[in-house]
Amino acid sequence: MSILKDLRTAEELQIAAALPDSALLWLCRPLSAEDIYVHEIRKSKGRFRRVYEPRDNSLARLLKQLKEFLDRQVFQPHANVHGFIRDRSIFTNATAHLGARAILAVDISDFFSSISRDQITGALISLGASDQVAVSIANVCTFRNELVTGLSTSPVLSNLVFLPLDKNFESLAVERGLTYSRYADDLTFSGDAVDDQLLAVVAERLSEHGFKINLKKVRFMRKGHRQVVTGVSVACGDKLRLPRNFKKRIRQDLYFSEKNGISLQALHRGFSNDEDFRESLKGKINHLNSVDSSAAKLFMSQLNNISS
Repeated sequence: MSILKDLRTAEELQIAAALPDSALLWLCRPLSAEDIYVHEIRKSKGRFRRVYEPRDNSLARLLKQLKEFLDRQVFQPHANVHGFIRDRSIFTNATAHLGARAILAVDISDFFSSISRDQITGALISLGASDQVAVSIANVCTFRNELVTGLSTSPVLSNLVFLPLDKNFESLAVERGLTYSRYADDLTFSGDAVDDQLLAVVAERLSEHGFKINLKKVRFMRKGHRQVVTGVSVACGDKLRLPRNFKKRIRQDLYFSEKNGISLQALHRGFSNDEDFRESLKGKINHLNSVDSSAAKLFMSQLNNISS
């Protein structure tokens, strides 16, 4: 049972999570426009993506500490989930689908912003939190009644809210003799056969929880053809293979981290803080080391010289 069941008030939450004294000021009310700075980051084809950042350093520190508390003492991640979890990655996610005859990859549109304040409150209460504790956490972790990209707590809370669906999709996969995994907003099913009927069931169950599929990114992949899961090729069957642009993307991330600062590049890539982004880069460089050790050594040295 979660430690949340022992906490009845915001004050008890503050003590249990070792939050600063100023935490109570933030926990008692929803975040406002005065608390959050909105970055508009240009994407391809002239589009923009919004990433949110605390204006106040004390709020940023509070969210980071609250994230650590939720990660370490509250939330137990589902075994099939690989995003935002220590020692799991795009590579562990892809490994689950090595050698599959058929793969269905599904992307959820606007993943974080599809998660409402009420869903977060309900998920926390389901873990035993009191109404006051659940509302206090939802207050400081949502903006305009939804989860947003850029706050340290968004990843763990997204996994918490999605947990019932992860269990649901795992059962669906077992019923059909398939393997299921999820990395953030990327869902993957693999096995001997996947079809439109499976896609329809997944879409319906997502819709019941307020999520929508990005139909432009739905991919059916067959053995003998290109099979890529979370950016990693699984077509070989016995081991993962890095895509052609893998090294180029690392080089770009390092270049822009040096030029604009690693925190801004982390936000651009959808990470809530530069520490998680740095760990992600280290993981990619370590995998690159197996096929190009000289480039990996150079990249790691470059990364280590980039200050936070």
